Amino acid sequence: MKRSEKILLTLFAIAFALIVGGGGLSLAIKKYRAIGEDTERLSLKLSSMATDIAQGSKWQARSEYVQAHVPKFGTAEEASSKLFDLVSKEAEKLGLKTSAREMVPAHIPAEGEDLGFFDKASVKITFADAPEQALFTWMHALQKPDAFIGITRLLITPSAQGKTVACEVDITQFYRQTQAVRLSKAD
Repeated sequence: MKRSEKILLTLFAIAFALIVGGGGLSLAIKKYRAIGEDTERLSLKLSSMATDIAQGSKWQARSEYVQAHVPKFGTAEEASSKLFDLVSKEAEKLGLKTSAREMVPAHIPAEGEDLGFFDKASVKITFADAPEQALFTWMHALQKPDAFIGITRLLITPSAQGKTVACEVDITQFYRQTQAVRLSKAD
């Protein structure tokens, strides 16, 4: 082999080594960074899990409170009816006149959809000309933590006359459905 061929072969080998080595080094750096990110993510998850374990008794107590206090109804219709009556009575107590009332149909879950821990019943109430003070007193009276009732949608339109508003309110009762009583035939 001639000397010029040896030099060219050496240069080609060096260039090849640099290209392959550079690619390998680049790949190694990417892998190292990915491992570092995974380590950081797992470290944060471990820290979160340790916090959750430390707060376990607090969450257990909260779970027991919910189990003991969540309202129980036999059917969705029963829950809707009781909610409807409660909402109407509270409005009548404060002199609020409803212009429309309706029970909102229960959400029918899609295949595989998880509805969560609670069942819920909703009603929609509309007030045409409600005094602000009475309306907010009514809303405050309905929303009590131990009743599991909350306002899930509120649309208020101010009126041109004094301190009155037109208002549309969706109120939801969260509950657990108990097993319906089954009638059986005695022998």
